[in-house]
Amino acid sequence: MELRHLRYFVAVAEELHFGRAAVRLNISAPTLSHQIGALESMLSAKLFSRRTKTAVGLTHAGKRFLLEAQETLKQAAHAEMVGRRAGRGDAGSISIGYVLSASFSGMLSSALASFREKHPDVTFQVARIVTVDQFKALSDGSLDVGFTRTPLRYPSGVTGFIIDRQRFFLVLPERHHLAAQKRITPAMLVDEGFVAAPLESELGFWSNLSSVAPPGVTLRIVARAPDVFTVISLVAAGAGIGVLSESLKHIRLPGVVYREIDGVTRTSDHTAAYRKNENSPVVKAFINSLRARIRTN
Repeated sequence: MELRHLRYFVAVAEELHFGRAAVRLNISAPTLSHQIGALESMLSAKLFSRRTKTAVGLTHAGKRFLLEAQETLKQAAHAEMVGRRAGRGDAGSISIGYVLSASFSGMLSSALASFREKHPDVTFQVARIVTVDQFKALSDGSLDVGFTRTPLRYPSGVTGFIIDRQRFFLVLPERHHLAAQKRITPAMLVDEGFVAAPLESELGFWSNLSSVAPPGVTLRIVARAPDVFTVISLVAAGAGIGVLSESLKHIRLPGVVYREIDGVTRTSDHTAAYRKNENSPVVKAFINSLRARIRTN
């Protein structure tokens, strides 16, 4: 049984006339009659009772079958529509990873909201994932798009483009002597102790300290922390000072203050990362929407 058999049957059942149904279907009446006969043979049931040569009525089996046939055709039409929309990138699901600085800047939420306005049938699975793990997940296919810190280089098969640039800010214990300064310059940081990210992150992704250091100077690291909340907590405890992306100054923990650094030109860059060979229409549509946002901002 094929969908065309159901369409032929529904047309005759609604018209109760082979001639009118044939015109509606744009086929000949004999062809339609043959197809209905084939359908009845498949079902081993009479669907129509003849009244005249072309006029018919529905049998009990025909009435029951009509309800199912109409529902099946409706579901098939819906499935076709969903398939076409998915093929255009208008429907589907996207898995997204993000780092905290992308979330606190509002970049992530605004990008998702903007895309959903035009693609309401797209769903998102969103999770906070550190940059290194995002690239691993993009490579193994468990993540579609990553909102990450811009790497020194992308892993094989992954690419991306910068979508946001943020200034660097100091996070200081509130009683620190620099907290009272109106202007803080890189030269004033030379003798300070810093709480930094893990070594693997610092080398590959987190250029915070080198970005704010005076030329030729390596700032002194006194502690390392696995995440930004731990960095700020250690700063609040007086373990040292930290350097964070601008958006993270929205994290308000007791005992710390944030200060801008004068004379620093380098920025904390954020990237939309994705697979080079991405073939999902909905993922490609989302990536294109991110590119469009950059052009208009």
